[in-house]
Amino acid sequence: MSSELLVPVAEMLRRPGAHRELSMQVEVDGLATSDAAVYGPVDLQLHLESVVSGLEVTGSLAAGWRGSCRRCLEPIEQTVQQDLREMFGSAPADDETYPIQDGEVDLTPMVRDCLVLALPIAPLCSEDCAGPAPDDYPMNQPEPSPEDRPKDPRWAALDALRTGQ
Repeated sequence: MSSELLVPVAEMLRRPGAHRELSMQVEVDGLATSDAAVYGPVDLQLHLESVVSGLEVTGSLAAGWRGSCRRCLEPIEQTVQQDLREMFGSAPADDETYPIQDGEVDLTPMVRDCLVLALPIAPLCSEDCAGPAPDDYPMNQPEPSPEDRPKDPRWAALDALRTGQ
């Protein structure tokens, strides 16, 4: 992702209650799960608000993703939309708070985390997808009868004994 997700917030942090709106599109590269991958720009609509303990970021993001249906294996292209509410702190004490460093916040980890959690684990093209057409696969064809199977010449002597020839 680009440096446009590096937002200066030093002035906001000096005044609790100060807020700022951000609306942007950013490109992501290589963001994927085992069954879905983000493509194209990510649309961000964010509201940053200074609070006593740091910075609260709320808003939403939207991105296109591609994958394969888990039932029919056909390609899927859909859009994921995710609301978010995250905290940034100067001294993050746990994994639930993103860091504020040198008066700036890097929104990249937050955007990546939210997008990966919003991608489907097992994509489905539609709720009523019945899966692949069973007649299209050779494993579902009836097995040939023993008379129709080709004869193995190595067993010819045994076949002759069985039939009495």
